[in-house]
Amino acid sequence: MIALTLLAGCRDYNGAGGHVIAAALGGTAKPEAFLLKIVFTAVTLGCGFKGGEIVPTLFVGSTFGCAAGALLGLPAGFAAALGITGLFCGMTNCPITSLLISVELFSADGLLCYAVVCAVSYVCSGYRGLYSSQTILYSKLRAEFINVHTK
Repeated sequence: MIALTLLAGCRDYNGAGGHVIAAALGGTAKPEAFLLKIVFTAVTLGCGFKGGEIVPTLFVGSTFGCAAGALLGLPAGFAAALGITGLFCGMTNCPITSLLISVELFSADGLLCYAVVCAVSYVCSGYRGLYSSQTILYSKLRAEFINVHTK
């Protein structure tokens, strides 16, 4: 971790990184920040250290959204909010919760966009979520009962 921190030239990717999330929501995050946080988190977990689940997701989602927003012509702060919404939904497999959290955090002005992002993220995220005890009983694509434990 020390070597990675020295290579990155800053400590932005160690710990929670709340200031980087705030920068992404303000539209000023570095475009490579999401990749570096993924690498730092993977190395940390791979070395056996414990880490959080939610805050790294908020970090990666916001910084990816900020970077992708520039490519899509969206305001960077709004794109960061969409990134948080999409990644949180995909990670937890909880679209309604993700939608409500997004409205609570970022206002209801983007409700339709948050809903679309949640729908796409939920359908694309598969049947395994962050928590192994979570059970998905119905197919995400067809109206049929599934046994998620055989997927």
